[in-house]
Amino acid sequence: MTALPLLAAAVIACTAPKVHDGDTLRCGAQRVRLFGVDAPELRRGKTPAEPFAYEARDLLIDLTRGRVGCRIVNRDRYGRAVGRCWSSASPDLNAALIASGLVTEYRRYSKGAYSAVQAEARNAKRGQWALRK
Repeated sequence: MTALPLLAAAVIACTAPKVHDGDTLRCGAQRVRLFGVDAPELRRGKTPAEPFAYEARDLLIDLTRGRVGCRIVNRDRYGRAVGRCWSSASPDLNAALIASGLVTEYRRYSKGAYSAVQAEARNAKRGQWALRK
């Protein structure tokens, strides 16, 4: 990720953003990748969707039906804003998605910020964790 000293404190807000998948949304013209969240990939062309991809996307849609805000913490290699987000439904969308077990923590970037949340989802065998031993 590339550092963004001027935008690091930027906040983006909107109502009912467009949800692309389980870890990306669009507030107006700004595409936001959720910090520390790795969602299963949706179907692309002939490549089938990964397990829980549509469930993760649908959960993010449900969690973002009201007012949404994202504090931008960085930009990714594709130029997307990377943010920690909240909504009318949850004070921490990133943690809520990981807690569901439908997505996992992207530790490469989060450096363990959501490790306790993921451990709780894993121990409770939620979502993807129900399939793993």
